[in-house]
Amino acid sequence: MRATALMLLAGFGVHGSVLAAESWQIHHDDSHLRFLATQQGGEFEGHFGEFAADIRFSPDDLDASGFDVVIDVTSVDTGSSQRDRELPTADWFFFEEYAEATYRADTVRATDDGFEAVGDLTIRDHTREVVLSFDWEADGDRASMSGEAVIDRTEFGVGQGEWEDPSAVGHEVRVLVDLDLSREP
Repeated sequence: MRATALMLLAGFGVHGSVLAAESWQIHHDDSHLRFLATQQGGEFEGHFGEFAADIRFSPDDLDASGFDVVIDVTSVDTGSSQRDRELPTADWFFFEEYAEATYRADTVRATDDGFEAVGDLTIRDHTREVVLSFDWEADGDRASMSGEAVIDRTEFGVGQGEWEDPSAVGHEVRVLVDLDLSREP
């Protein structure tokens, strides 16, 4: 049975602020964690069907904001049975050893056109700092978050052996996050 992605809880401090970052719950039916990559020069899209996140965010208290995300990599789907048969192997995600990936961001800052979270992404025991640029729209107790990060898959040991050649599968992967959220009580 596939392991269920469990949340890692992070202790984000308030840093003397009167306001605390709000906790937000994901509505999974309307939320998506997708990625765009290239294979032999053509773009394809994939997604992870199972992920969980501890999201603490308030535009008024960025110091106390942060994310802890756990992704069940065994839930990956690229829409190609041939490609999807390769992903569990040792050359790619190696499900047998590394069923989860994590992203922990404890630095969130405002930018000219939204926000960015700076955190550590871990895939296959390879950890790299990744910046997630995102937009945030809130209306009462509901919010939406849309973001993007760009990673090099080879920095995480994903796509080894014959798959390291970027003409077969491009090294750059765009990770797209679209979340529908509600404020936790």
